[in-house]
Amino acid sequence: MTLSIIAGLFILWFAVILLRAVLLKPAENAGCSMPDFVPETNIDMDEAAKRFSELIGCCTVAPENMPVKDGINGYSEFERFRELLKVFYPLTHKKLEFELIGDHSLLYRWNGRNSDKPLLLMAHYDVVPADESQWSRPPFSGKIDQGIIWGRGTLDTKVTLCGILETVEALLNVDFKPDHDIYLAFGHDEETMGSGAPAIVETLKSRGIRPELVLDEGGAIVNGIFPGVKKPIAVVGMAEKGVADIEIVLEGSGGHSSTPGRINPIGLISKIILQVEKNPFRAHLPLEVEEMFSILGRHMPFTFRVVFANLWCFKPLLLKLLPIISREFNALCRTTCVFTMAEAGSASNVIPEKVRVVANLRLAAIDPIDKALGQINKHAGIASAKALKGSDPLKLNVRIIHGHNASPSSSTSSSAFRKLADTVEKVFTGTIVTPYIMLGASDSRHYCLISDNVLRFSPIQMSREELRSIHGVDERIPVEKFKQVIDFYLNLVTRP
Repeated sequence: MTLSIIAGLFILWFAVILLRAVLLKPAENAGCSMPDFVPETNIDMDEAAKRFSELIGCCTVAPENMPVKDGINGYSEFERFRELLKVFYPLTHKKLEFELIGDHSLLYRWNGRNSDKPLLLMAHYDVVPADESQWSRPPFSGKIDQGIIWGRGTLDTKVTLCGILETVEALLNVDFKPDHDIYLAFGHDEETMGSGAPAIVETLKSRGIRPELVLDEGGAIVNGIFPGVKKPIAVVGMAEKGVADIEIVLEGSGGHSSTPGRINPIGLISKIILQVEKNPFRAHLPLEVEEMFSILGRHMPFTFRVVFANLWCFKPLLLKLLPIISREFNALCRTTCVFTMAEAGSASNVIPEKVRVVANLRLAAIDPIDKALGQINKHAGIASAKALKGSDPLKLNVRIIHGHNASPSSSTSSSAFRKLADTVEKVFTGTIVTPYIMLGASDSRHYCLISDNVLRFSPIQMSREELRSIHGVDERIPVEKFKQVIDFYLNLVTRP
């Protein structure tokens, strides 16, 4: 009797598993409840590309990251960039309210028919340095070659800044007035985690401005990142992980290498590193990732649908497999920790008095800074417990250098997300829109103070090679993809 009950329960379980997989099908797109209205703008893409090219030619690298060279000093290139904006987009600077925030960040207000539920579009015009010797075209030439625009910032993120301004200028040229106020917020120091974005947020907060939707850089449109999914996928960042740099220091008496003690500080710091790496942070499936699996699982072969339709059953197995499948999945499912800096002695025959290492952590929402510091401190203590009590003890210190927790998460059930998804589906036909968690840090986290719907998405179809070029070598974008960026903003801005 017992065996028959177990067999019956197993059959029932198996039937439920299969039924849920069968029912996991692509959701029908309900579409936007309001009709589209995109005025005829007749944007000359050759001229738009030339404007974009010249703006790429402005070497807007933070002064602390850019040595004085060829007359480029301080913020002179930032000033040149802003002057070009006035020349290239005269109607924008005539008809929109404009403020310079914190000397270099830009804030525009486009008055709409209503001031409630404003839209805020973000970008930043600072870029990371580029080693010209490694590039096939000069990184700050903005060269247009066979329909491709080359240079630092063509993807991160002068492309969206220019796409937004091309859109606004074109719509002003046909006397379009948006239904709701639109704000344009362009930071100048995102790459150095500076004060520009916080200053803009504080300005808006002081005026009681709460955007219905804030849209910043983040995910893009990609192919082939999920097994069995053949359609392009638009990944929209609903939140971003936190960041923390943790310093571990060992201090001792040092001495001559000819008479070493029982404990070598470099050897001990190595044990600490190994102890931390052998004990990673706990893996989990955030709600955003579960929803991503649910959406993408509908487009996968049946075998995969069995798993993703039944996360209630297969979640423990997934948590074991995902970190092995790829580095990206591992990062989505836990706080990551990697040691990136090390300092010790300066001579080969001297035992250093001080050894220092720094670990960079990308914090999941379940691991706030204090909790993460506690785990690192715990394992550093375990690895060094005996050495710290010896006859010639070393001193251990673990501390946070700087950091911030993961951002709040936005909801896919909001009208703001639906508006974004509708726009993506309109411009990039056949694309699947899915939430995810952004692994890097951006200025958008600051805007969570004034909006519940902060979304991170760059309207660009990016190949793997183009993704690697961001902060890398030979960053570039085809003119046709730049046109899609403009088309995206035209559709988004004109939606009711």
